[in-house]
Amino acid sequence: MRKDAPRVCIIGAGAAGLALAYALSLRGINTLICDAGKAGHGALAASAGMIAPGAEIWEARDSASPLAGAFAALARHSASHWPEWAHRLSAETGMDVAYRACGSLIPVRQTGMAQWLAGRDIEAVSLDAGAVRARMPGLVLPDGAIFLPGDAQISAPHLISALMAALAGRGVSVRENARVATLQRHGDVWQVRLATGEMIEADFVVLAAGWAAADLHSAAAGIYPVKGQAVMLDAGTQPDWPLLRAGDVYLAPKPGGRLLVGASVEPGRSDAATEPGMATALIERAARYLPHIASMPRLAHWAGIRPALPGLMPRAGLAEPGLVVALGAYRHGVMLAPAIAEGLAGLIDESRADMLLAPFAPDTVNEGLSSAG
Repeated sequence: MRKDAPRVCIIGAGAAGLALAYALSLRGINTLICDAGKAGHGALAASAGMIAPGAEIWEARDSASPLAGAFAALARHSASHWPEWAHRLSAETGMDVAYRACGSLIPVRQTGMAQWLAGRDIEAVSLDAGAVRARMPGLVLPDGAIFLPGDAQISAPHLISALMAALAGRGVSVRENARVATLQRHGDVWQVRLATGEMIEADFVVLAAGWAAADLHSAAAGIYPVKGQAVMLDAGTQPDWPLLRAGDVYLAPKPGGRLLVGASVEPGRSDAATEPGMATALIERAARYLPHIASMPRLAHWAGIRPALPGLMPRAGLAEPGLVVALGAYRHGVMLAPAIAEGLAGLIDESRADMLLAPFAPDTVNEGLSSAG
C-alpha cells in the first residue's frame, strides 16, 4: 500500500462499502471497514443482483425527480463497467460472481415503448408472443414484450464471497459486529468511536451504513427503510432465461436451477421477519405470467431492508471535509456499485469530482475539487 495514502474508514459493509474498499485498494489505499453486523449480510445479501438499467429507467419513466435524467446516465455508465469488474474479481480470486448478460423482458403495456427507450440510449427489441415464449418457455404475454439486451445480473452471495476474498488478499481489514456509536471531527482528523469504546482515527470517513446512517450524521437526513421480501423456487433445470420485469413482480433465474421471485415494497418497515402470505402473493403475481411457477417447490423465503431517500435517488459525495457519503441506493446498490466506488475513490485519492456523481452529492459546497467526466 502507498505510504502517502490517506487513512480511510468505511462505515458499512454493503454493496457500496465493499466495492469502494476494493476500488481504493486498487489505488494502493488501505482501508478499514466497520460493520454493525456481518459483512454483506444486509440489503446486499437479500438482493436479486440485477444490473438492469433499461428496466429501471423504464419503470421510473413517470418519476417527477429532477435527477431522473442524471440517474439514467449513472445507471448506464455503471452497468457498462460490470463486465470488467466481474472479470477482474474472478481473475483475482478464482471465484465466479455469476455475471450473465441475460437481458430483460418487459411486458408490452402501451405503444411506443421501444422508441421511448431508444430515445434514452437503451437498446430495445420488440417481440411478439411467440418470440417471447422462445426466450422463456411457458411465459404468457399475449401482447408481446420489449427485450432489453443490455440488462444483466450477478449472484449476490457469489459477489459477497468474491469481494471479501479480494479485500482479504489485499490486506483490507473488515471489522464485523463493530457498531459505530459516534463520529466527530478534531482538526483534520475524524474520530470514529465504536460501541465498545474503541477509537479509530481516519483522514476520511465514508458513511455507507444503509438506512441506519441517520443516527450518525445529518448528511444521512431523510433516509428510511423499505422492507422487501423474496422467494427462491426450484425450477428443476437451469433456466437460460432473461430477467422478467413486470412491475409488481420480477423473476431472476439463478445458478443451480433456481428461480428468484421478488419483491415486496414495504416502506417504513425495518424488521426482517418473513410472512407466509407475502410469499404466496409474490408467487400468485408471478403465475399470471408463468403459470407453472405455482408448482415449483419453495427453497427459501427471506426479507431485506433497502435504504431509501426521498425521490428514490442515491446520495454520494463529499458532505464536509473528510466525510464522504454513499447512501440511499435503494434497490440499485449492485447496479450502481462500480460507478459509485470508482467515483468516490477518485474523490478521496485525488480530490476529483466525478461529473456523473455530482448531481447526487449532498447539499454542500464542494470547494477546491477538480472535475473529470
